[in-house]
Amino acid sequence: MNFPPMMTEGSSRAFKFARSFPALGWEPVVIAYHEVSGAQAERLPFRVHYVGHTYSAEEMAPEQLFRLVHGLPLKKRFFRKTGVPRSKHDIGENNWERNAAVVAEKLLQEDSDIEMIYAQAPPLAPHRLALELSANYHVPVLFDCTTSFDVDKQDMSILHSGHCVAMPSRVMKEFFLRKYREKLSHEDISIVRNGYDAERFCVTAHEERADAPILCVFHIERTEGKDLKKFFSGLSAFVESQEGVKGLFSIAFTGSGYEKVRRYVRKYRLEDFVETGPVCSHGDELELCMRADLYCVVLGKTDGHELFVPERLYDIMGMKTSLGGLLPDGLAKEVIHEAGGRTASIERVDSVVDFLQDTFSLWLTGQLPTVSDTAVGDYRFHSSMKDFLGEMATRLPMV
Repeated sequence: MNFPPMMTEGSSRAFKFARSFPALGWEPVVIAYHEVSGAQAERLPFRVHYVGHTYSAEEMAPEQLFRLVHGLPLKKRFFRKTGVPRSKHDIGENNWERNAAVVAEKLLQEDSDIEMIYAQAPPLAPHRLALELSANYHVPVLFDCTTSFDVDKQDMSILHSGHCVAMPSRVMKEFFLRKYREKLSHEDISIVRNGYDAERFCVTAHEERADAPILCVFHIERTEGKDLKKFFSGLSAFVESQEGVKGLFSIAFTGSGYEKVRRYVRKYRLEDFVETGPVCSHGDELELCMRADLYCVVLGKTDGHELFVPERLYDIMGMKTSLGGLLPDGLAKEVIHEAGGRTASIERVDSVVDFLQDTFSLWLTGQLPTVSDTAVGDYRFHSSMKDFLGEMATRLPMV
């Protein structure tokens, strides 16, 4: 998984669980992908064994650092420029799985106190590795499925393994039960909710200025060219429709989709409205979101979009900011509505324009709604941890 400094999809959830264990008398041992030195990161209260390579943030161009910490493939030209042979740093999924297996087996052989394996998917390589290790070392597994994925015959063996298979929402569980109606039962899947961890935020609220412009943070994820074009067409049309908006309206982008965003920003001449460049650390991203007047999820209609909820959305609900979404129907839209947020379709330019105009008008009159107290209670990390420990307790009676 991708661990600090960025906390990409999936790793944020795992990090919250792992960070909570020491206070309960447990010692989590984490196997992760690449290590990034010199980048802002939280001090970790547990051991992390990296099976990839160590990269220096200071020696990487911003574009390459962004790709690395977001789990995107590094471009070949980076290695040619530095004179480092690419083969030394090339570690794909197969190599990751082999290296992780070696480290995991060594840890299991040396530490008889390891009592459970936690593995997260997608991708499915960690699940397959955990199933193999469990058979060899007789250790129970908690398989965590954070979003939708295709199931083949081999992966159905994981769902039928007798180990815990957890999903973060009832909607996702019901989706799988419908999709594999004759192959799965209710007992095959457990629910371990996701949630924000307000008590452990490492950010502080910034002092508001009366003359500060509205800051809209757009989280871009799973959005392809057609949807991005409609989003930026709407954003550009909104800016052009508001006389004197410059100085009153600013934007920033988060999420792995930022890499595709830059050329659209240039194309639609929106550079003057962009507050910051690529965000490459978890702490920096949370601080940016803490300052936001609006946090808006921008999702496209890609495979699995119905069940995808950006993990950062759960963190943001603990900040009591205003939530929005430009996205198709799906679970993310449901979560935003339950939290008191507003959404619009990303499939129509006029819908994007109307949403932005409504947001700006509400902000000008001081009526921009924030996350509801009910949602803050429903999506708290305390409930997530309770679910997690409950599943552990059924397999480890001594917990």
